[in-house]
Amino acid sequence: MNPSNKTILIAGGAGYIGSHTVVELLNAGHRVVVIDNLSNSQSNPDDFDDLPPSLWRAKQITGKECLHFIKADINNKEQVNMAFDRFNIDTVFDFTGRKAVGESTQLPILYYKYNMNGTMTLLKCMREHDVQNFVFSSSCTVYGAPSPDNLPIKETDPVGCCQCPYAKCKYFTECLLQDLAQGEPDYWRIIIMRYFNPVGAHESGMIGEDPRGDPQNLMPKLAQVAVGKRPILNIYGEDYETKDGSPIRDYIHVVDVAKAHRKTIKKFQDIRGTEVYNIGTGEGKTAWDMVKAFEIACGKPIAFQMCGRRPGDVPKIYCDPSKAEKDLGWRAERSHTQMCADLWRFYTLNPNGYQDASVLRESGLNIEY
Repeated sequence: MNPSNKTILIAGGAGYIGSHTVVELLNAGHRVVVIDNLSNSQSNPDDFDDLPPSLWRAKQITGKECLHFIKADINNKEQVNMAFDRFNIDTVFDFTGRKAVGESTQLPILYYKYNMNGTMTLLKCMREHDVQNFVFSSSCTVYGAPSPDNLPIKETDPVGCCQCPYAKCKYFTECLLQDLAQGEPDYWRIIIMRYFNPVGAHESGMIGEDPRGDPQNLMPKLAQVAVGKRPILNIYGEDYETKDGSPIRDYIHVVDVAKAHRKTIKKFQDIRGTEVYNIGTGEGKTAWDMVKAFEIACGKPIAFQMCGRRPGDVPKIYCDPSKAEKDLGWRAERSHTQMCADLWRFYTLNPNGYQDASVLRESGLNIEY
């Protein structure tokens, strides 16, 4: 491995965005250490040489060996310190925390506990091991409900008028990171990535979104209806002031999100304190746009029913991603039709998600690029 390449710790790296970022970082030549408690993944850490299925598949996609996994809860400082003690960590990516807007309104204590304490534990361990580079997985929900006259959203737009506990946790953690960097301005190098709506899957069909329980987001529910795991799709809201009454979101391919993270590695040499980036396409699509594109991808109509608005949802939001293009040399490249095609490929090959991982292992499947 080139000595200029880094050892990167990815907290929550067995999850959806984390596993795709693992692929990008391995392909870039970095050593990757993942810590994850597997609370939101269909994973058995006793399989695949102690790698959970998503990471075993990431290893197959890349053909790289420099991937390590530690089952750990980031709320447990002793467990997290194991990773820092065993490896010479250069940079930390934080993908941890629960992420469903609707669920957070029902279980606010759970969200405040898990979505903030873990990040603070990571930061304490970093400081004790003299690790300065940190990437935080934030969210467009910190912008609250922007007015139509204030779209597209820029990083300099107001934040903090949040609609749900999930968003408040992201906002409060951003405040913590800003305060931390202000307290030690010559030490911390922190990048905050405000995602919009990551969807899709790796083009190989080997890794994708496989949430436990009832998914709260549109696209996995849509795919579950298409493969017969769910009888009908609920579409929340038909009276928004949009072209078809359904809410508008800035959907972005998960591989584009992962590539944005890979671009942050070089940026750390240029910054002190914090930098914030919108990670989106800059183009809004309605829920109906995505349903229609997915019907084309899967070749069948999707059964649906209209429901009322969900608490915490906003009518429309999409971003101006030009700062990420200027500073990081990154921009989204994949269309919403490709998002749907790649998502359908993953669900076609994995109708039961990573529960079918043993089939891939026994077949000896290996992907070459």
